[in-house]
Amino acid sequence: MRCTTLLILCISLILMIGCQPTPETEVRLREENIMDYSRILSDIPTSYAKEEALPDGVHLKVQAEVIKPDDELCIGIRERYPFDAAMVEKVGGILWESAPMYVYYESKRELAEYIVTCRAQIDAAKDFLGENDVAYLEMTLNDMEKALPGKPDAGKPASYSKIFGYDNGFIKVDTGKNAEATFQALADGYRNILSFMDIGFKKHLIEYIEPLRVTEEEVVKQAEEILENIGLAGEFGVVKTGIWPVNHTIVDQMLEDKGYAFQSRHQRRYVIFMRKIGNANQVYSEQMQQGATDGGYDAAVFWELMEMQFDNDGLVSFNWQEPGNVRITEEDVSVIDLDTAYEAMLSYMQSSQNRYAYEEYGISSDRVTISINRIELGMSCIVGKNKSIEAVPVWEFFGEIEYEDTQGKITYVNTLHHKITDKTRGCNSICTINAINGKRIDRGLGY
Repeated sequence: MRCTTLLILCISLILMIGCQPTPETEVRLREENIMDYSRILSDIPTSYAKEEALPDGVHLKVQAEVIKPDDELCIGIRERYPFDAAMVEKVGGILWESAPMYVYYESKRELAEYIVTCRAQIDAAKDFLGENDVAYLEMTLNDMEKALPGKPDAGKPASYSKIFGYDNGFIKVDTGKNAEATFQALADGYRNILSFMDIGFKKHLIEYIEPLRVTEEEVVKQAEEILENIGLAGEFGVVKTGIWPVNHTIVDQMLEDKGYAFQSRHQRRYVIFMRKIGNANQVYSEQMQQGATDGGYDAAVFWELMEMQFDNDGLVSFNWQEPGNVRITEEDVSVIDLDTAYEAMLSYMQSSQNRYAYEEYGISSDRVTISINRIELGMSCIVGKNKSIEAVPVWEFFGEIEYEDTQGKITYVNTLHHKITDKTRGCNSICTINAINGKRIDRGLGY
């Protein structure tokens, strides 16, 4: 009986060990692997290529552009400060000048126009909507119609002096567009956000919407002028630009999810800035920004980020989160070289990538490729000692986790929302390596 018990315990132990991820191997730093800034520009290649076989058939493919810093790297401490009434009034005066402000409300006219537009869109898009989709939309619109009689015709005036006392800091601003703009000032112990949205209300399908004419260069110039007016000229660097469509109704959103959109569509150009550390840019990751906004990543909310969006008529959106200053504690620091950073990234991949990592997605790991298409050396913020926020140099490995089905179709693993998607907006962080000590930084935790 005793031998049988010992045999069962041994088998259980073997099974338990077999199910555990491979321990992450520590990368030992040698003197020749550490570079000072004077060697960075000359020693870092402009491209980097590697291929590796990971556990359970996962494939790692690196075919990457390498981005070097434009200025010296440093170490610093980030000091947050909340938005106050004076800053809110200054930003408001720049964005909408003296336009009337109201306590947030939804008017009877706005809601009625929304319902009519949605019904027209449903009728035009029936071939792309299933019966359950139409039933859900009609139920939602019926509930809106029931709420119409109780909606106000006009709002109550609001003031800057009381903005933090309103519900979530929300007010409305009449900038003269078809739908009034919204402005939120949120300042608490968790996050600080100023957000202005002035997209108006364009009726896809019902009215003609002119194509986007404003160029990327014009948008960046307009955004930099706003930064200069706030008093932040030269303190932020552009980290991403692009084009996003505007979904004005729940029908627009549902159709986009199904891969269909009305031919005449409202679009906007966006430009994203992050505060420079010293004179060097921070590295940017799209899923980190989404994680902060959605509440999925705790640590990402200390990123100071400013995003502005423009259409042909000018500014349509302004979002500034987590203001703060950076106090530099060490200048012109030495960093590990790219090969050492790659070995640290590879060690993490070998310990984290296996069939168990993809069970929740219902896909086979031997059809997964982790594709690294960009590597950047820059600055980032992490959680330091005593809950401080430290600014340090990092090697950021960007790319996609791709899944190829038996028919050859490529889809993407969205690790933030835990699902498979048909498209990606790029700038996804695959792995972050601290360029001072070679250790991996968990972006979700911030250290």
